[in-house]
Amino acid sequence: MIKGKEKLAQPRKKRIADEILFQVGKSVLLVFLVVAVVAILMVRWIIVSSKESELTLQSLSASHQLSGFFEQYAHGSAQLAVNPEIKQLMLETKPGDNILEAENMETVRQNLLNVQKTDAENIMAAWIADLDTSVLTQSDGYTSGDDWDITKRVWYEACVETGKSIMTEPFEDPATGQVILSAVTPVYSDTTGELLGVTGLDVSMEHLTGVMGGYKIGKNGYVLLLSSEGTIIYHPQKDMRQKNLADVDVSQNVMDAVKAGKEQYLKYKVGGTVKYGVAEPVGETGYTVISNMPFSEYYALLIQMIIILVILFVVGIVLIVLSIRKSAASLSKPIMELNHTAQQLAEGDLDVLLDIASEDEIGELGDSIGKTVARLKEYIVYIDETAEVLAQIADGKLSIELKNDYVGEFQKIKDALINISDSMNDVMKNISESSGQVSVGASELAEASQMLAEGAQAQAAAVQELARTTSTVTEQVQESRKDAEESAQATVRVTKMMEQNQDKMKQMMGAMNEIRETSQKVVGIIQTIEEIAEQTNLLSLNASIEAARAGELGKGFAVVADEIGKLAMESSKAASTTRELIGVSMDEINKGNEIANGVMVSLEKSVSAVGKVNEMIRKTAESAATQAEHVKQIRAGIDGISQGVNDNSAVSQETYATSEQLATQTVSLNEMVQKFELQP
Repeated sequence: MIKGKEKLAQPRKKRIADEILFQVGKSVLLVFLVVAVVAILMVRWIIVSSKESELTLQSLSASHQLSGFFEQYAHGSAQLAVNPEIKQLMLETKPGDNILEAENMETVRQNLLNVQKTDAENIMAAWIADLDTSVLTQSDGYTSGDDWDITKRVWYEACVETGKSIMTEPFEDPATGQVILSAVTPVYSDTTGELLGVTGLDVSMEHLTGVMGGYKIGKNGYVLLLSSEGTIIYHPQKDMRQKNLADVDVSQNVMDAVKAGKEQYLKYKVGGTVKYGVAEPVGETGYTVISNMPFSEYYALLIQMIIILVILFVVGIVLIVLSIRKSAASLSKPIMELNHTAQQLAEGDLDVLLDIASEDEIGELGDSIGKTVARLKEYIVYIDETAEVLAQIADGKLSIELKNDYVGEFQKIKDALINISDSMNDVMKNISESSGQVSVGASELAEASQMLAEGAQAQAAAVQELARTTSTVTEQVQESRKDAEESAQATVRVTKMMEQNQDKMKQMMGAMNEIRETSQKVVGIIQTIEEIAEQTNLLSLNASIEAARAGELGKGFAVVADEIGKLAMESSKAASTTRELIGVSMDEINKGNEIANGVMVSLEKSVSAVGKVNEMIRKTAESAATQAEHVKQIRAGIDGISQGVNDNSAVSQETYATSEQLATQTVSLNEMVQKFELQP
C-alpha cells in the first residue's frame, strides 16, 4: 500500500458463515424441494389412486345395488311375460275385441295385483299391453282408451328390438304426479314366437331416490343416475331431475360415457366447476351411474399433505439453517482468529499467539501460520543484523561479521554484504597505500626543494664572494694565481654542488612523475569505487523490487535497500570528491614539473657557466697577462650566474610551497581514509 494516499472504499466482505449457509442451504433447499416435489407427486398419485378407487367402488356399489334393484322389477316383469294366463289372454283377443270382456281377464288382473302387492311400496302398478287390441290394462283397474297406440310408445321399439326386459325413461304419472319408470318385457307366443304384447311394472322413483341419496362420497360428493338418453334420473338437487344432459352445462365427455355404456374415469365440469367421477353402467338396463366429487374435496387430502409437508420442510429448513449456522460459527471462529493473526502480521506485529485446537484442516493452517510466524521472527533477526552491519559500514567500520546463518533469499543479502565489505576494504587499502606513497613523494619533493633553495643561497654567496675577489684582481695581480686556484677550487665545489642539485632535481622530477602515476592509479581505484557504488545502487534497486513483491512482509527489506542505496550514493560522492582533489593535485604536480624543468635548464646553464669560469681560471693561472682582460668578462659571467642563482632560489621556493600543498592534500586524503576501519 502506498502511504499518503487515501484508501479506496472497501466492498462489504463476505462472511464464511453466510457463505457456508448460502452454499449448503442452497443445496439442502434444492434437495428439500426435490424431495417435496417427489413426495407431493407420490402423495398425489396415492391420493388420486385412492380417490379414483373410492369413486370406482362407489359407482360399482351403486351400480350393483341399482342393478339388483332394477333386476328384481325386470324379473317381475319377465315373470308376467311368461305367465300362461296372460299369454292365453293375448292369444284369444283379436283386433276390435274388448280385452276386459275376455274369459280369463279376472284371473290375469288378479295375477297383476298379486305382483304389485309383492312390493306395494315401490311398484305403483303391474300392467299388460295387448298388441292386437292396442290396449293397456293395469292392476289398479286402469285401462287405456281407444286413442292409446302401443306402437307409439318410446319403449316399444327398444323392447321389440332387444327382445328382453328394458327399463324405460323416467316419466311423470299423470294420475299421481309422481315420477316413475317402467320395467317392460315383450310377450311372445310359445308356438309361433310371434310378439303378442308386453308386460310391465311401474316403479316409483321415491325409493330409488332414497337409495341413491344414501350414497355419499366424502362430504360433498354424490352419485348420479342417468338414462341411456342422458336424462338425469337422480340428482341431489330436485330441480335437476328429469333434465337432459344436453340442457345442462356439463362436459361432453359425460354424454359420451353414457352413450358408450362402459366404465370410464371422468374429469368433467358442471357449471364451470371441476369434478371427478367414474361412469359405471347399471347392468343391462342401459342406465349409467356417475359418481362425482368436487375438485376441492378431491384434492383436499393432497392439499393438507402439501401444507403439512410445507410446514415440516419449513421447520426442517429452519432447524438445518440453525445447525448450519452453529457449525459455520464453530468453523469460522478459528478462521476469524487466524484472520486477526494475519492482520497483526500484516501490520508488522509478530508477537502473536495462536491457540487453535481444531484437528482438521483449519488446525493444520494454524500450525502453518505458527511456523510462518516463527520463520518471520528469524527473519527479523536477519533484518536487525543487516541493519546493524549497514550502520557500521555507514560509520566507516568496514570490518563486519555476520553471526547468523541466513537461509533462502537472505543468503543473497549476506553474500552481498560480505562482498561490499571486502570490496570497500580493498579499495580503502589501495587508497591508503597510494596516499602514503603520495605523502612520501611529497615529503621527498619538499626536502629536495629545500635543499635546492639552500644550494641556490650558497651559490649566491659564492658568487658574491667571487665578485669581491674579482674586484681586487686588478689590485692583487700577484695573488691572482693563488686566488685563481682558490676560485678554481670554489668553482669545482660549486660545480659539484650544482651537479648534485641537478641530480636531486632529477630525483624530484622522478618522484613527481611517480606521484602522477600513483594519482592516476588512485583515479582508477576511485572509478572502481564508483562502479561498486553503481552495483550497490543496482543491488538496492533489486532489493526494493523484491521487497515490493513481498508486500507487507518486505517492508524491512525496503528499508535495508534504501540504506544501501544511500551508502552507495555517499560512496559515489566521496569518490567524486577524491577524484576532484586528486585532479587538483595533478594540476599542481604538472605545474611543479614545469617549474622543475625550468630549474633543470637553469642548473644546466649554471653548470655550463661554472665550467666556463673554471676554464677561465685555469687560463688565468696559466696566463696572468690575459687575466686582466678577462676580468670584466668574468664579472659579467658572475653577474649572470648571480641572476640565475637568484632565479633558481625563487623557483626552489615555489617548488617547496607546491610540495607543502601536496603534502597537506595527502594528509587530508589520509584522514578521509582513516575514517574507515579496515580489516587487518
